[in-house]
Formats: sequence, C-alpha cells, structure tokens
Amino acid sequence: MADPNSIQYFEPISILIVEDNEIDHKVLEAMLSEAPPLISRLKTVSSLASAIKSLSSDQFDVVVLDLNLPDSRGQDTLKQLNKMYPDVAIVVNTGAYEDELGVKTLGFGAQDFLVKGKYSTYILNKTLRYAIERKRLEIELKQAYHKLKETQAELIQVEKMKVVGSLASGIAHEVKNPLAIILFGITYLSEQIKPKNKEVQLVFENIKEAIDRANNIISDLLNFSKINHLNKRKEDLNEVIEKSIMLVKHEAERSNVHINKNLDPNLPEVEIDRNRIEQVFINLFLNAIQAMPRGGTIKLKTYSHQIQKNTGEMSWIHDNGFKVGQRIVIACIEDQGCGIATEKINKVFDPFFTTRPTEGGVGLGLSVSKNIIDIHEGHIAIENQRKGGVRVSLAFKT
Repeated sequence: MADPNSIQYFEPISILIVEDNEIDHKVLEAMLSEAPPLISRLKTVSSLASAIKSLSSDQFDVVVLDLNLPDSRGQDTLKQLNKMYPDVAIVVNTGAYEDELGVKTLGFGAQDFLVKGKYSTYILNKTLRYAIERKRLEIELKQAYHKLKETQAELIQVEKMKVVGSLASGIAHEVKNPLAIILFGITYLSEQIKPKNKEVQLVFENIKEAIDRANNIISDLLNFSKINHLNKRKEDLNEVIEKSIMLVKHEAERSNVHINKNLDPNLPEVEIDRNRIEQVFINLFLNAIQAMPRGGTIKLKTYSHQIQKNTGEMSWIHDNGFKVGQRIVIACIEDQGCGIATEKINKVFDPFFTTRPTEGGVGLGLSVSKNIIDIHEGHIAIENQRKGGVRVSLAFKT
C-alpha cells in the first residue's frame, strides 16, 4: 500500500471522465469542481472511441471510467483502455449495487473503483490520487522487475563466458601442439617426396589447408580467453577501418561485393587497441561478405553523436553505460543479405552459435568481437533491416 505521507494531495492533476449518463457525469464534474485549484484539467467524454482520441492527443493522470458505454460494454471496456494506455491510472465508476464488480475490476487493470451514489467529494479526490500513486508504483515495480531480469541474464552470460573462456584456453593449448607436429610432418613429406601425381599434391594441400583452418579456430579460442589484455591509445577510427577494408579487399572482390564508404572526416579520436578493433571490423566485413554469396554492396558509415534523452531513435545506445550529453563515435555496417531469423538474432553473440553450421562456421567470431567491444566499454548491436539484410552498429566513447 502506498505511504499516505507520500501522496501529493495538493498537487494539481488532470482527469478524464468517460461517462455516457448525463446525471452521473454532472455529479462527478460538480464534486471535482469544488476544489478547482487541485484540478489542472477536467474533460468529459461519452464513449470509448472519444476516450481513446482524447488520450491520444492529451496527457491525463487518471481516467474515471464507466464500463457500459455506447460502443463498449463490461470488462472489455477496461481491458481495451488499459492495454492501449498502460501508464494511465484508471478508476472504474460502477453502478449503485455493483460492489462485487468493482472488486473484480482490480484484477483487470483498474487501480481502484467507485460505487455511484456512495462516495463524497473527499472520497472521490482521495481515490483518484491514491489511484495515480498506485499506478506510479506499479510502473516502477515493473521497471525494477525487468531490470532485475536483465541483470540476471547478464550475470548468467558473464559466468557462462568465464567457463567457456577457461575451457577454450585449455583445449586450445592441448590441440595447438599436435597440430604443429602434423603441419611440420606434412611439410617435410611434401618436400621430400615431391610427387609428380597432381592428386597426391592436392591431398598435401588439402591437409595443409585443414591444419590452417584448425589453427585459426585455436587462435579464436585463445583470443576469446585472453581478450582482456589490451594496449589502448588514441586512434583515428577511420584509419583503422581503412586498414581492415584493405585486408578483406581480395575476399570482397572475389565475392563481387562492393564496399560503399561514408566516413566522417572530422571524427573525434577514440581510445582503442588498434589491432583488436581491426579484428572486430575484419570479422564483421567477412560476415557481411559471406551473407551475400551472389554479390552486393556493404554500406559503411562513421559519425559522431551527442547522446540526447531517449526519444526512441537509436534505442540500443541507451542503458549501455553511456550518459546523456556524452559524445560518442558510431560505425554502422549494413549488408544486403537475407538477414537473421528472428528467433536466432538474440543468440548471435553466444559462443559457438553460428548461422552457417554447414559452411564451416564455428560461431566464435561475434562472441570474440563483442568481448573486445565490452572490454573497450563500448557497445555493439545487431539488427535486421526493414528492407532486408543486417545492420551492425558499434559505439565508442571519445
């Protein structure tokens, strides 16, 4: 129950009355008008449609709602209004002998109820203000619950990453030495035997390629477990990106993929480990290239942005350690591929999760990339574009 001392009895509130009975709404208006300084705005409508229109155009603290209206009746009236405007307090105004119905409405989203003919001006005002306070506490409780769930998920992920990192490091060291012996042996044999048979030469080459691929996987595992060792200094992110593009240029040309650059020349410097961030961009570029097997265009953009209050745009920036007023550097990479299945997009940063299991994907690239960005106290977000393809956004502190 709300603390009575915390209720602001003398703070003006805005009220919307939804009542089609002329006598009932006049009674409510008369009672609420007895203390006009306590009411900032009072409006009366006679249908659910009118109520929805009013709530869409104006902000009200509380709605006094009759359930039986010309265009809606019973519990559906309350449920529909509560679903559309979950942040508005609702007090149901029931019939003279509908106390039981009033109690039931509390389970359908109402904050309180009034029984017509059984309340005074004082009870009416107190009920409305208590309803507003209950709604405020309800919203805070929901926000706290969601934050708790998010924190719980983050803690689970952190522990999972620690375990995976420890296992990865052990496995990597155990496997790397035997691979080196195999590579040495196959190199020695190929030099000593020097077969004229092209098929035998092809076998040697395939073995070497398989060893190289295994070594790359081992390197990813070691990077995954040792990523917290960084050598950070002020860098021009555009230069880092240009170097990364140069390293994937051959793969892009071979796949008929063009990289369209829109790099801000006045970008502020960011404090990063150049080699690690190059690793991130190379991985993201290769993912984008592989997402377009028939060719296409990668759009790359960099710009600086001063964080404003959350207005719905770039929502991934907020709640990630960045503060309002802070200037950050953003890099966006967009491809023209088929995108990522909705049920899988939340798993892309999980270790060993891959959307290309049949094509040799191991599922460590994005996990390593996210780990690198997290250590830099930055943020990486992946989302499907409406027009198709994937957009990856990276944010760095300046």
